[in-house]
Amino acid sequence: MVLQDEEENQVECVIFNAEIMHFADLFRPFHTYLMSVAQVKESNYMYGNPLNKFTWTIDRCTIVEPIETVNPPEEPLPPPTRLNLTPFGNFEYQPEGSEFDVLAIVLNASPSTYASNGRRIQDFIIMDDHKKPTKFTLWEEFIDHDGNKLLELLKKEYPIILAKKVARPKSSSGKTPQMHTRWSNKFNTGLTNRFSTTIEINPPYPQANVLRTWAQQNEQMLIAYTMKSTGPTCSLLFVPFEEEIVPIAEIRQQNPGQIFYIHAEVALQNENQRFCILACSDCKQHFTRAFSRRKFYCTNCRQATQLVPRCQFEMTLTDQSGSTTTTIVDEYAEKTLFLTSKEIYDICNVKKGLLPLANAQKLLTGKIFKIQIKKLFTRNNEAGKLVILSFIDKSNSVVSQMPATIKDVAEGSKQKIEPAAPEKQEHPHITTKGNGSYKCNAEMKISPPKNC
Repeated sequence: MVLQDEEENQVECVIFNAEIMHFADLFRPFHTYLMSVAQVKESNYMYGNPLNKFTWTIDRCTIVEPIETVNPPEEPLPPPTRLNLTPFGNFEYQPEGSEFDVLAIVLNASPSTYASNGRRIQDFIIMDDHKKPTKFTLWEEFIDHDGNKLLELLKKEYPIILAKKVARPKSSSGKTPQMHTRWSNKFNTGLTNRFSTTIEINPPYPQANVLRTWAQQNEQMLIAYTMKSTGPTCSLLFVPFEEEIVPIAEIRQQNPGQIFYIHAEVALQNENQRFCILACSDCKQHFTRAFSRRKFYCTNCRQATQLVPRCQFEMTLTDQSGSTTTTIVDEYAEKTLFLTSKEIYDICNVKKGLLPLANAQKLLTGKIFKIQIKKLFTRNNEAGKLVILSFIDKSNSVVSQMPATIKDVAEGSKQKIEPAAPEKQEHPHITTKGNGSYKCNAEMKISPPKNC
């Protein structure tokens, strides 16, 4: 436990073995006690920096008096205010292996599923009042301990959490992401729990009350973001809270799966490029070396289907920082060319002619567009393929816009959603401390089992 006195001095307190059950019904989070004759010893610095020079041990010989039982009567301590929080904007500066505390609003959550290593995970989107959403991942017993309760609370409110001793996750190579990586809206990194993490839900700190008030005042904005960040299968879409404009020169720093906006001029990458490819009518698998529509057996979806034309071509985007090539597909590409996929196929593959591109050039020339882009996951291309989700003439109306359920070009790797495990116990709580014949608040830190 963590104990805190009226001056908010803190000390760690330990209870061992059978003494745990002896005091189990006595200590309550954020409750005030008068404590005397605890065992005191110097703290161990081997595993990090302790809260205090000394550590307390409580056993049956320790006098622990709830404040209501003290005679003469005493007033309970006020709610604690001492917190050592790390702002969302400073996550990227936290060194490898370090643990820090975060106060956040929980905006959205996914059901629990399984990571590639077979362990259960559950993702949340958390945010502060500076509108910087971040992914927060819980593992194994933390899902049962806290995740299920947060998932249930999100049905009726946006809970506030105080997550203590969280960390930046290590990459698949075993290294923490480098500090120079831009973390604004970098959901692929985010935060994760550690063995020693504790999560307080709706804690009574004044800082939490301020954040709760801000959330209530901006509830409609938070609801809109929750809807925007929810996928069709209740999965999470890690999208920016606000439309951050990314310079083209910084696109390489965006992680695969990231959705972002740029302001740029748009042009056809090459007027002689292929504007139409053939794809399976069912699974949309591309067959780029095929040129004729016909029935065939698709080895990807394991059934007889048809090769059908699909409008797809490349466009060049240019701003003051540089240029890049992106792909636009299907009806949104058709709107740009003022032609359907069938018309494009007939002109290019049947009649062997050239597409009339005058209308497309007129649509694009001399304008600045606000373009929504997604960086796709690719197997062999580290840079990541870019696909246009929507683009809008800044001085006019929408040219085209993808629905949220877009089937990404060249993107696969689907995850099976597993039902969340049943809730087993209440979330870990926190308390505070005291000295002498010590008047204190109690803060419980209940760690999950070691195999977490």
